[in-house]
Amino acid sequence: MGDAHPEKLGVAAHVACGWPLALVAVGGAVGGALGGGAYAINLAIHRSRLAIPMKAIANVATGAAAIGIWLAIAVWLQG
Repeated sequence: MGDAHPEKLGVAAHVACGWPLALVAVGGAVGGALGGGAYAINLAIHRSRLAIPMKAIANVATGAAAIGIWLAIAVWLQG
């Protein structure tokens, strides 16, 4: 995202961006990697010039994608 702003984000922004890190609790290393990746993507989204409602939608979609990928990996490993 080339339009990223370098300003410092507040605690609320980090909480909003970091919710996918909860995957660590249920997903171990794979969940941590996916949650960390989603967190990094969410930070880039939050720093972008998108409208706030679009940022929120993208934030939730990124986390949901991480959860979906984790579920797919879990099913594949069990299968």
